[in-house]
Amino acid sequence: MTLGTSAILLATLLAGITLVAFGLLRNRARDAEAVAEMGHSDGADAPDMSQELAGAFAARLEAIMAEQTARQSEALSDALAGLKSDIQDLKSDVEWLAGERMIEQAITLAQTGLEADEIGRELGLTRETAETIRMFRRH
Repeated sequence: MTLGTSAILLATLLAGITLVAFGLLRNRARDAEAVAEMGHSDGADAPDMSQELAGAFAARLEAIMAEQTARQSEALSDALAGLKSDIQDLKSDVEWLAGERMIEQAITLAQTGLEADEIGRELGLTRETAETIRMFRRH
């Protein structure tokens, strides 16, 4: 790059920075004029604007917190529903295993020659269930 090209680029960069700085200063001056036109020229009522901004910020923060709480509540509800389903599945499995074990014990008792009433009392089965197991598993 030649020296002339470098000088042109540097001048363009400085001009851009200057324009941005003047734009920011002009914008700040406009804001000050707007405040003065609203009757806040002495700055005594400036805290009112700060309170309004703080109120708006607090309202927005409350809305965000409420939304986050709702999301967490929904996630917790979904997790609890999944947990309930898992517990129901485990309950079914345990009931099945207990039933299988009870049938095995009833078969063993029937093979030893116990009567249906005794098998029912021993295992908590109805007389009909114990009689059915006894009839099929006597030998």
